[in-house]
Amino acid sequence: MNPSLKAVIFDFDGVIADTVHLYYEATKRVADELEVSYTMEDNLRFQGIPRKILMDELANRCAREVTEEEKLLLGNKKGEYYRELITGFTKDDMLPGMYEFLFSLKESGIKMGIASSSSNAPFLLEKFGIKDWFGCIVDPHKLKKGKPDPEIFLTAADCLGIPYDCCAAVEDGEAGLQGIMATPMFSVSIGRSVELKQAE
Repeated sequence: MNPSLKAVIFDFDGVIADTVHLYYEATKRVADELEVSYTMEDNLRFQGIPRKILMDELANRCAREVTEEEKLLLGNKKGEYYRELITGFTKDDMLPGMYEFLFSLKESGIKMGIASSSSNAPFLLEKFGIKDWFGCIVDPHKLKKGKPDPEIFLTAADCLGIPYDCCAAVEDGEAGLQGIMATPMFSVSIGRSVELKQAE
């Protein structure tokens, strides 16, 4: 007998909020300052990946040596650029149909959690007026490993108190989907890339 669905765990950017293009804008500004390339394809590849890995990659593309301290400063700058772009966000900046979908899960008594590498997720959930719908928002800074490691999804399920095989998890990033598929959770992807089509 198949286990019944008791919880849905969501990535945030590109799943609940329409923010992926803003991450591109913020990162492109940092890349331009380093005088290195950063494309939309890069943006999709680094979706959901911890900021430090992204800064390491941009630094590797640079003709000069970039110190660890400078990488940290550049990562913080990227965060500031992104926060400027999301300041005026409202419920209308959620992806189409997502508000209604989340509301229907809440009404059905399905628990919900957030498994996002973004530390801005709580701020935007507050802006959308739905933060209290989520029984758990994983703090990415408390994790030992980032996506594609499954730790963030397992942590969310543990926090909600739901067995892994009674959870579905939703992702739009290839690294995140790899993480879900390394767990007993039912995998759902949003997107068109070949890699994302591996989801159940």
